[in-house]
Amino acid sequence: MASLWWRYRMAIVYGLLVLGLMYRWEPVAYANQHPPQHHTGDSGDDDGDTTGNGGALSIAGQAPYDGFTCCSEVQGSCKAACENLSLARIAADPSSREAKLVDVRIYCPKQQLAFWHCMNETMAGVQRGAGWPGRICCPLAMSIRCQNVCATGSSQDELRPGCRPSDEQSLYGCLKRQEDGHRCCSSARTAECLQACGEVFRRHQTPSRALREQVLTACRSNNSNVMQCIKGFIDVTFNRNLKRYVPCCDSSPEPQCRRVCHETLTVGGSDTDPYTVEEMIDLLEHRGGCGALMPTEPLWRCFLEADRQRSVTGAGGGGGGGHQQQLNSNEVSRINQIGMDSAKQHCCLRAESTRCRRLCSTTYANEWTTNLVDFEQECLTAPEEHELRQCIDEVDEPCELGCDGLSFCSNFNNRPTELFRSCRPQSDMAARTDVQQWREQGYVPFLGVQLPMRNQTECSYEIWQSIACTLQIKPCTKAHHTNHICRQDCYEVLKNCVDWQRMPEGYTVASLCQQLAPQNGSAPCISMGRFQPTILGGGFAVGSARDPGVEATTLVSPCRGNPCNATQICVANRDGTYGYRCVNGCALGEASSYLVPVGTFVRIPVSVNQKGCLKVCRCGASGRIEKCQPLPCISYESCALAGKRFAHLSHFYVECNVCSCFAEEITCTKKQCHVPGLTVDRAFTSLPCNCPPHYVPVCGRNGNTYPSACVAKCAGVPEGDIAFGPCRAKNPCDQVDCGPLSVCLPDWNVCLSGMHKPCPQYRCVNLTATNCSTITDVRDTNLGYHATLCALVLQGATYAYQEKYRKHCETSRRRNQVCGVNGITYRSECDAWSDYSTVDYNGPCQEVGLISPTLEAKCSSIKCPKRKSQNCSPVLPPGACCPVCGTALRIVYSRKQIDRGLYALKGDWTDYLTLKSILRSLEALLQTVECRISGQLTFENDLYVIVETLVKGPSKLQTQICAQEAERLVTLVRTQSHRITSELNLSALTMASLVSSGSGATPLVRAPAHPLLYSSIVLALAFWIGWSVAISEC
Repeated sequence: MASLWWRYRMAIVYGLLVLGLMYRWEPVAYANQHPPQHHTGDSGDDDGDTTGNGGALSIAGQAPYDGFTCCSEVQGSCKAACENLSLARIAADPSSREAKLVDVRIYCPKQQLAFWHCMNETMAGVQRGAGWPGRICCPLAMSIRCQNVCATGSSQDELRPGCRPSDEQSLYGCLKRQEDGHRCCSSARTAECLQACGEVFRRHQTPSRALREQVLTACRSNNSNVMQCIKGFIDVTFNRNLKRYVPCCDSSPEPQCRRVCHETLTVGGSDTDPYTVEEMIDLLEHRGGCGALMPTEPLWRCFLEADRQRSVTGAGGGGGGGHQQQLNSNEVSRINQIGMDSAKQHCCLRAESTRCRRLCSTTYANEWTTNLVDFEQECLTAPEEHELRQCIDEVDEPCELGCDGLSFCSNFNNRPTELFRSCRPQSDMAARTDVQQWREQGYVPFLGVQLPMRNQTECSYEIWQSIACTLQIKPCTKAHHTNHICRQDCYEVLKNCVDWQRMPEGYTVASLCQQLAPQNGSAPCISMGRFQPTILGGGFAVGSARDPGVEATTLVSPCRGNPCNATQICVANRDGTYGYRCVNGCALGEASSYLVPVGTFVRIPVSVNQKGCLKVCRCGASGRIEKCQPLPCISYESCALAGKRFAHLSHFYVECNVCSCFAEEITCTKKQCHVPGLTVDRAFTSLPCNCPPHYVPVCGRNGNTYPSACVAKCAGVPEGDIAFGPCRAKNPCDQVDCGPLSVCLPDWNVCLSGMHKPCPQYRCVNLTATNCSTITDVRDTNLGYHATLCALVLQGATYAYQEKYRKHCETSRRRNQVCGVNGITYRSECDAWSDYSTVDYNGPCQEVGLISPTLEAKCSSIKCPKRKSQNCSPVLPPGACCPVCGTALRIVYSRKQIDRGLYALKGDWTDYLTLKSILRSLEALLQTVECRISGQLTFENDLYVIVETLVKGPSKLQTQICAQEAERLVTLVRTQSHRITSELNLSALTMASLVSSGSGATPLVRAPAHPLLYSSIVLALAFWIGWSVAISEC
C-alpha cells in the first residue's frame, strides 16, 4: 500500500512540475484540495499563512514547531496539559516558564521523545526573540494562532503571516506603545533611568504618582533626551472637583460601570494623592468595565459635554441655559451613541460620489438638522445615486410580497407573488388625491418641473391613474428591489400625455426621463404596462389585473403593514394558529423607523471619517441600545488572487466553486469538480476531495456531523478535532452541573468558526425563574408531550426537544426515527423541524448521497418518501439521498466576520453566532406563515438553505409564494440590505444564489481564460492519475 501512495504522490508532484514549467507563477491554494494528512494548526484561519502550520516556528531550516504541533503528538492528560500552556504568557514573562511547565512535566513522561523534542524546539523559538520589547503584548492577541506567531517572533514584521492589524487592534496598540518606550528609553545613560523608564511603558494604564516620581528622580539630572521624549507619557491633568461628573455615571447602561464610577468620583483618591483625570479614565475603563474612551458612548460623551458646559459658563458668566443643557445631555448622548438612523448609515457605502457619502454619513449620524436638506437635494435626486436612494427606500419602506384591498388602484390587487413597497390604504387614497389635483390644476409636478397635461381625448384618465398608483404603491423588481419606471415607459408617457407646446424651453423627453429611470437599459425596472387595464396609444402592452394561474387561495401574511405599535415588532406565528404576536424592540436611532427585537445584537457605524469601523450593541429589555463594544475595523478594498483584483462584495468562479470577496478576504466553496475528458469517471465520487462514499459518521469540534473523517478533514476540521460517531450520540448534559435549582437542556449547535471554542451544546434553565414556564410545547425522550418545561420536570421526564411547528409536523411513536437531509438522525419529523432541518427519509441515517445535477435517489438501500405535492419543485441537498420539496439557496459566509463578532462578544452570548441563530433570523424575514426555513452547514463549506411550505399538500400558489420568499432572501443578501448588515449574525453572509429548479448542484460556470484555470485542470489530472493507479492496484 505504501508503494501505491508513493505513486499517487509522485503523480501529483509530476503535475506540479509540469505546471511550474508551463507557467512561472507562484502556487495558489485551490478550494478542492486533497484532504490534509497532518495537523496544520489552528483551523480558524487559512488566509495566506506563509509558515504553513498556523504560525509555527521554523528554526535554522528544521521542521516547524508550535504549541499545536506538539500537542497533536500526544493524548489524554498530557494533551490537556499541553493545550493549557500559553506560549504568549511565557513569552511575556520568561521567569514564569518553569512554573507554567509544571503540569506538562507531571502528565507527559520523558519517554515521549517526539513530544519533548518538539517542546524543546518550540521553547528555543520563544527564547530566540526574548530581547524584543513587543513580547509583553503577546497575551493581548485575539487568536491563538496570532499568540503563537507573536510568542516566537522577534519583530513586528514577523507577525504579518498570522496577525492581521484589523483583527488585532489591542495587540498592535500595545506594540505601538512598546515601540515608543523603546525609542524613549534606549537613550538612557544610567541603569536606574532605563529601568524607571521601562516601567512606565510596561503597563497599559497611566503611570501612577510613584512611577512618575521615580522617573523624575532617576532621569531628571543627566538624561534630558529621555525626559523630553517621555514627557507626553507622564504628564497628567489634575482635577480637584471630580464630583461634578457624578451625574454622568447614570448615563452608562452597565451596572458595574455605574457603581465603580460613583465610587471613583465620590472618593476621588486621597487628599494628598488625588486621582488625575488619566487615572480616573483608567479605573473606569479597566476596573469598571465601562469600555474604551469613545466620544460616541453615553458616559464619555457626558463627560465631554460637562467640560464644554463649564467652559461656556465660564466664558459667558453663567446663565440659565446650563440647566437646560444638562436636561438634554442624555438625549444628546443617545444620538451620539447610535446616531439618528444607523440603519441608513449602512447605506452610505452605496454612494457613488465622495461628497454624497460624506453627507449621508454625517446626516444619519448626528448632523440631521443641518445636512438633511442638502443631502436630499444633491444626492437622493441624482440619477447616478440610484443605488443609494434604493437602499434608503428599503429602510423606510421594505419591499413586501402581495397586494390587495385597494379601491382606487384596484389593478394592483390580487398579486400575491409580486413585491410592493407601499401597498396600503393610505397610499391608495394618496393616488386618488394626486389624480384629482392633477386634473384640477392641469399639470403634474415632476422633479421640480410642472408638466402640462393633455386633454382626456389625447391621454386617457386611466393612464394618469396608472401613473399615480405606480408612484404611490411602488412595485419592486424581484432581482434588485428597485422601483424605477422603465425608460421606454417614461418616453411613451411624456411623449403622449404631456402638452409640449406649453412646456418651458430647455426640457426634452430624454432629459426628463434620464432623471427618473436608470441609465443602464439592461437594469431591472418596473413596466407600467403590467398594471394598465388597456392598451396605451403609445404602445404599452396589455396589462393584467392578476398573474396568470394565480389561485383563489388565501395566503396569510399577518405582519404585512406592521399591525403593532411604533415601539413593537410583529412576529408571525408558524405553529398553525396563523396569527402574530407583538414583541418589544429597539429603534436603530432617534429618527429611525427600523426596529430590532429585544435581545438582538446589531452593528452600528462609529466613525464618519473612516469606513468599516463599527461597534456591536444589544437591544436591551428597556427598548434601548446598550452594551456596546467596538469591532475590529475592516477594509472594503478589493481582494487579490493570482494577480487579479476582485471588488468587495463581488463573486467569481474557479471551475465549479464559487468564491466571494468580502473585506479583502476570499472565501470559496469546496466542491469536487468534474472536468469532462480529464476526470477519470470510474474514480470520481463527487464528494469533496474525492472522498470515498463510505458512511462512517464523525463529529467535528464545531458541532457538525460529517459522513466520514475524510470529508471532515477536507472541510477544514483538524484531525484532533474529530470524534467518531455522530454529534448527537452523546448527551451534552452528562457531565454538566447546572446547580440544584436548574436543569440542563441539550441545545445542539453548529459553530461557524474555529475561534468558537467550545461550541455550546447545552443550556442551563433556572426552574425558579419565569423562563421555565415560557419554554412551551416540549417533548420528552419517549415523545410524550408537555405544555411547559415546568410540567415536564414535575413529571420526572427527560427533555428531548421543543416543538416549533406542532400542528404541521408529525410525531409518531410507531416511527421513532427519521434521517434529516443534514445526516442527523432525529426522533421524529417535529424533532428535525425544531432543529431547522427537514426529513430525508424514514429510519436512521445510513448512507451519504452522491452529488450530481439529476434528481434521482442517490442511495441504493434507501426508499424515498412520496413528495408533498406534484406542484412542488424538488431540490437535492449535498449528501442527501432523496429530493425534497422546496426552493433552495446557497449562501457563502465569512469566517472572519464571525471571528470579529466573537471577539466583540467577549465569550458571552456566543450562541448568537451559530448556524441555528442565522437560520432563526432568516426565518424571521419570511412574511408568509405557510413557509418555513431549514438549513445546514454543508461539507462543501457553505450554507444550504431550503424555504419550504408547512402544509402537507401545498397548492401551486403556496409553492410559488415560498419560492418568492427564497428569491427575496437572495436579493437581501446580494444587495446587502440593512436587514442583513445591521444584525451581527446575518452580517457574515456575503453571497447568495438560488439553486436552479430540478438540480441540486450549482451549474458549472467557468472563469475567463487564465493560468489558474489551466493549473486546476493539471492538478485535477495529476490527482486522478495517481488515484486511479492506486485504485487499480488495490
